[in-house]
Amino acid sequence: MSKSDFQNEQDIFTTHIRSAQHHTIEGIEDRRLNIYRELFYNNIESFVSGTFPILKECISHDEWHQMVRSFFIQHKCKSPYFLEISEEFLHFLQADTENTLSLPVYAYSLAHWEWMELFADTYVEGQHNERLVINLDVDIVTTVECSWLQAYEYAVHKIKPGDEVFKVPAFLLVYRDATQKVGFVELNSLSYLLFEAVQNNTELTIQGIVQEIATVHNMPLDQLLLGAYETISNWIDLQLIKKI
Repeated sequence: MSKSDFQNEQDIFTTHIRSAQHHTIEGIEDRRLNIYRELFYNNIESFVSGTFPILKECISHDEWHQMVRSFFIQHKCKSPYFLEISEEFLHFLQADTENTLSLPVYAYSLAHWEWMELFADTYVEGQHNERLVINLDVDIVTTVECSWLQAYEYAVHKIKPGDEVFKVPAFLLVYRDATQKVGFVELNSLSYLLFEAVQNNTELTIQGIVQEIATVHNMPLDQLLLGAYETISNWIDLQLIKKI
């Protein structure tokens, strides 16, 4: 099925809006077209900068706008929703495997971390968190729906503009609590494994979960169990643990 004349005109117009330098339009005053060019670009840039403010501050003004402009011109978004523009931008950064954008090596990790706040804030959960009385000795537990583990090669939660960034692993737990407030907890490698095990749990008590971790990693059970109870008690206080 061939495109209608109107669809062809739309394609010509949108192609020009993305890249006026390479796709001109005859018969329309450029001053009028520029209004649309600025409006479309500024809307996209506003959504992106609103989600990635730290990344924006970590690079120069020209680098930032060159990057957003490249996204605006080159990336074919799969979602029509404005709320998902930031996720599309994240996919755009991830696809730049050869770093043609000349960004800092930590740029994608930092962007993903910043995007996680939006993701957690807008996530539609099936069941709200509830404060429960949990007996860690006998109850079979798992984690609430609004909790997400993230592991990064850089300490993305500590990156500030102007600071030198070193390759130091970061284990982070992002959550949204019963009041709909988004927060995060910094974990170590062991507490990361523990939360992951609880998150995937369907039939074990905490002692059973820790027993499996101790066996797999050849660690003393008693010492590991004591620390696990304390750590999970803190997660219960944050309403991140629920009964199965």
